[in-house]
Amino acid sequence: MSGSSAGSTRSLRSHGLTINPLDPRNPLPPPRTRKKAAVWTTEEEGALLDFLASHLSQAGDGNFKKATWNATAAHMAHNHPPGPDNGDKTAESCERKFKALKKSYYAVADLKLVASGFAYDDEHGAMISLDNTDLWDWYVRVMYQAHKDAKPFRNSGFPHFTSVELLLPSHGRG
Repeated sequence: MSGSSAGSTRSLRSHGLTINPLDPRNPLPPPRTRKKAAVWTTEEEGALLDFLASHLSQAGDGNFKKATWNATAAHMAHNHPPGPDNGDKTAESCERKFKALKKSYYAVADLKLVASGFAYDDEHGAMISLDNTDLWDWYVRVMYQAHKDAKPFRNSGFPHFTSVELLLPSHGRG
């Protein structure tokens, strides 16, 4: 046992472990560092959608494959590098952002239907004023399960409506 590194602290440090001063035989795990979240601007969302549109033939059944998401992440890293307060746009974060944009698309599509009772404008959203606040509150709270994703569009539009629509499987493909 004299030639072994069982008692050596050097091998523990080389594996990212720190010596526990209270018990040298049980090292402390390395401190956890948390990755910064990816924060998306409207411009970056547009770049994501444009890139996906240029790779639409790779969507197959309406879903993009892992290779496309990896290429999307590389494209975003090259053209929109993260700032000091912004995390990397990984393949997973690009896919999550696209899913969120699709949710917004469907919420706005519902608002655009005459049945919702709201006027909708792509720039100003549902244009809620004092006259229809109660109806809006009912729409997003009481009808919450069906229309919870409409909440951000009270008085703000969804600039990516047409871009997302072009990426949906039911739009002009197949």
